[in-house]
Amino acid sequence: MLMERRLLVVMSVALGATALLAVGPSIVKISDLPEARFVLWRLVLAAVFYGLISMASGDRPSRSELRHALWGGLVFAVNLVFFVAAMRRTSAANAVAIGALQPVVLLGLAGPLFGERPRRALYGWSLLAIGGVAVAMYGSEGDGVATRFGDLLALVGMLLFCLYYVVSKRARTEVGSVSYQLGLTVVAALVMVPVALVSGHGVAPPSGGDWWPVALMALIPGTGHLLINYAHAHVPLALMGLINLLFVALVPFYAWWLVGEASGGLLVVGVGLVIATLALVLAPPGAKSAPTCAPDGPTHITNTPAPCRVQT
Repeated sequence: MLMERRLLVVMSVALGATALLAVGPSIVKISDLPEARFVLWRLVLAAVFYGLISMASGDRPSRSELRHALWGGLVFAVNLVFFVAAMRRTSAANAVAIGALQPVVLLGLAGPLFGERPRRALYGWSLLAIGGVAVAMYGSEGDGVATRFGDLLALVGMLLFCLYYVVSKRARTEVGSVSYQLGLTVVAALVMVPVALVSGHGVAPPSGGDWWPVALMALIPGTGHLLINYAHAHVPLALMGLINLLFVALVPFYAWWLVGEASGGLLVVGVGLVIATLALVLAPPGAKSAPTCAPDGPTHITNTPAPCRVQT
């Protein structure tokens, strides 16, 4: 019973983290900074934020832990560049439609890479949730800015985000969540310095009102990333893909609420359908005896025997 409660807490953390990540596209749309400079300073501020958490918690990364964060930082930096560029060149509705493919990709990778065996019902629930995303997308009229190039950037960004999930899940078996997040953010910031210089926009810090979108991006989605990487050690990759559909459902909702993109009543219906589906999937089917080891996810979702030792 205690283990079931712990699992529900971890999955609630993943859902809350996803809701924080979904604010990101709206923040990007209100900033005029060039992509590379925006990403660089978002990472610098986030690194300071994670550094303070690391000092307060005593979870300071060692050299070996930083090595585990190298690939995560590289993928994360490139993903952020594509993400920011895509959100400025396509509509929230198009980005949502492309992002809805994430659980399909992650379901396909979960077995070969992590030995997960998702139950058939998870595929059905994923399709239902994707249907909810489609309704939300149809209910969001977007801002009229959508190009094939922007859609292509969004597609590459979606694939990179899936790779980021895979790399992070592997790393989290060896590194604590705070150490990993701090390490990958520092690596990503270092990667972005030459990228910003080559882009021709330089590395000068933002000025005046340009600071606050960067700060919001570092703190709100930045907290989401930290919590997501905590959840990676406890939740199956296939289930994380399904949970991430909340992100693509909330993006047009936040775009309507925060930046005034046009929408209709179907947006609320679609978001509600995704949330209802996630609630049905994550709710335990009934009282069960607690397993002797901490599983990677609820037993009614995956048949996969879980590792007993994970990093927190």
